[in-house]
Amino acid sequence: MAKDPSKTEKATPRRRQKAREEGQVLKSQDVPVAVTLLMMFIVLIFYVPFASSRLIAYFRFAFSQGADVFYPSFFLLTGKLFVVLALFVMIPLLVSGIAANVLQFGFIFSTKAIQPKLEMINPVKGLGRLFSLKTAFETFRNVLKLTVAIVVAYYTVKPIFPEIFTMFTLSINQQAYFMMKYTLILVLAFGLFSIPIAGIDFFYRRWEYEENLKMTKQEVKEEYKQQEGHPLIKSAIRKKQREIAMRRMMAEVPKADVVITNPEHYAVALKYERKKMAAPTVVAKGVDAIALKIREIAEKHGVPIVEDPPLARTLYESCDVGDTIPEELYVAIARILAKIYRRRGKL
Repeated sequence: MAKDPSKTEKATPRRRQKAREEGQVLKSQDVPVAVTLLMMFIVLIFYVPFASSRLIAYFRFAFSQGADVFYPSFFLLTGKLFVVLALFVMIPLLVSGIAANVLQFGFIFSTKAIQPKLEMINPVKGLGRLFSLKTAFETFRNVLKLTVAIVVAYYTVKPIFPEIFTMFTLSINQQAYFMMKYTLILVLAFGLFSIPIAGIDFFYRRWEYEENLKMTKQEVKEEYKQQEGHPLIKSAIRKKQREIAMRRMMAEVPKADVVITNPEHYAVALKYERKKMAAPTVVAKGVDAIALKIREIAEKHGVPIVEDPPLARTLYESCDVGDTIPEELYVAIARILAKIYRRRGKL
């Protein structure tokens, strides 16, 4: 269950990202263990012949040197051999361990998870964690895993008990073969046993992770406000944007060639530059108070005003500011512009 009963909402993408930045990721410790054991089994299959051949050659060389084994060059040779033998095992196991973690939560670098926290050294909270239900469950789970591991080991080794007592009568090579054979069997048994354990633990950790990330309804609302902005702020921004757009639109009215109106309700300002525009363009439009303002600016700057209610309504409904007029209105607008141009002496 979630730590807080009021946390009923699934985590948002922002909540998940924030948790990731703090180092809180979905992680099962049993998955790397299972992968490492299986990788160890594979490595040992190739490692045994690789290491045995080099160790045999090394000891033959050492025994043939006599007192010369104390020379620095021999110690250097010994160091190189054991480094190679160690790296042959360590590198695959290290890579498999890293890969098992990366497959769970990807690449992540965060220092917040290792930063000291005062609450972690609080003795009261420490005792609370020590005797919590989660700690009890983890202890029970670990004891159960250990018990099952012991049982698996016992039944894996039990068939070879009779052979153990006769092993000391065998040659050194036979003893080495015997030990490596059953070591591989034991590692494989533990590896196969760890697969279902890792699967169960992974799904449990995923469920626990999702529960811990859950949010309250209020937290979801607050996050939405932070991302989208407070409604009052958004409203103020939209109002400011409308005011700026209105000022820009009104600034274009004096440059218009004609304003077509429905005397009381609609006003549409048109501009046409033959060399730059394919057709007349709407530079301003409005209804009621805005239409009245467009008429006042047009009258002030000597822009012709033509009263044509049907045409004004059609232009207002079919065009936005910046649009060219529809083709079906070309003839009607051309006649109006022609009259204005004749009046101005431009035609």
